[in-house]
Amino acid sequence: MVARTFTFEPDETCKQEWIFTLEDGPEGVVVGDLDVREIGDRQGCSGHPATIVALVRGRTLGSIDVDALSEAACGRDLACGQALAMCLRKLVEEPLAGSGAVE
Repeated sequence: MVARTFTFEPDETCKQEWIFTLEDGPEGVVVGDLDVREIGDRQGCSGHPATIVALVRGRTLGSIDVDALSEAACGRDLACGQALAMCLRKLVEEPLAGSGAVE
């Protein structure tokens, strides 16, 4: 099984680096791991990202309810759930042939 890594850096949220490791599974592309990081002085809560990682790890991209995630809200311009939805939409739209940074 070949793992591919994709990095997103959304500006509108406190968690500024989202690193997805994807693998091909029998039922589709699977999120093998997700690392959500803060960069610089922007700080936010640790609970939402930890919950998000637990919910998406091991799931196929197609099984994650992106529309529901898009409705999440917090005091930031972009909630973690909204950032996750944005990343997942790009992962589904982009060809998943290799690794790379997606902005």
